[in-house]
Amino acid sequence: MLLVGVWVNRNWILGNWIREVQARGKEWSSLYWLPSVLANKHWLEKFLKPPIPKADAYFFSYLSIFERYLEKNLRYENRSIILYTHNDPELGTSEHQVEVLNRAFSVHFYCSRDAEKLVALGLKQEKVRVALCAVDVDCVRDHKISREPKTVVLASKYGSRKGLEHFPELVAAMPDWKFLILGRDWEEFLAKNSLDRNPNIEYFRFSKKTRNEVMSRASVFLSLSNLEGGPVPLIEAMALGVAPVATNTGFARDVILKSDTGIIIPINETVLKIREAITSAALLQGDISGAVSHLTWDRIAKLTFEDLSQIASK
Repeated sequence: MLLVGVWVNRNWILGNWIREVQARGKEWSSLYWLPSVLANKHWLEKFLKPPIPKADAYFFSYLSIFERYLEKNLRYENRSIILYTHNDPELGTSEHQVEVLNRAFSVHFYCSRDAEKLVALGLKQEKVRVALCAVDVDCVRDHKISREPKTVVLASKYGSRKGLEHFPELVAAMPDWKFLILGRDWEEFLAKNSLDRNPNIEYFRFSKKTRNEVMSRASVFLSLSNLEGGPVPLIEAMALGVAPVATNTGFARDVILKSDTGIIIPINETVLKIREAITSAALLQGDISGAVSHLTWDRIAKLTFEDLSQIASK
């Protein structure tokens, strides 16, 4: 059984995913890194196709990799699992994705929302597994750090799909709240909006240690994204007991199942409604960490190896 990833993603969630899975099945699986992202990002990739070792079953961390290799060799058809994080335009139209995914043995989705959309377009239901994701094993609350009231944490790499258009206005509307930003590439955005000089904002470059420290301080987690498969920081924050406010994207609706463990808001919500959601979330009394306690890598590995074993036994 072969778990296939791409070298450039080894330090991202896709790389971490297959490393965590393979570590739980070293005796019957191998991890193989491809040197190219093979996602049509560069014209040279049309000619690059390093050979993949033969195996009884395959797990591809990216749909485009599976598609590229399937074009020339049918041995991957119905013998492969595809990890599906979110509906990215670079994967082609949803109809095209359905056509390709139906040639896999199964598809492991980050969220039920994407699975439902593709099933409605023709993806075979028997191929669907809603895997969600897993909380990092090193995501542990630092009990030496006290929880700070009126403190919001945002955790992500800065990007256009993170829904931050109204963030400067939100900060101005909540002058008695702190905003802790955890991630990278936020410098230009903060400077452009004069937020780098705002005393209510603290910016931290991501590391696991910093994540645990920052999320141990915060009382509310905020995600304003307009497109997500996760976001993974949502379940990490919940695991650390931080009350979440998240847009209705990705697996938010799969993990915020009770009104006392988090608040889901519409995409592109008004600043007034976001502020109300934050202040309400700070008062939640539910078992927030318990709501995601089942999201472990052991669970993901079990699901993966059950499918791989079925393929290998065919």
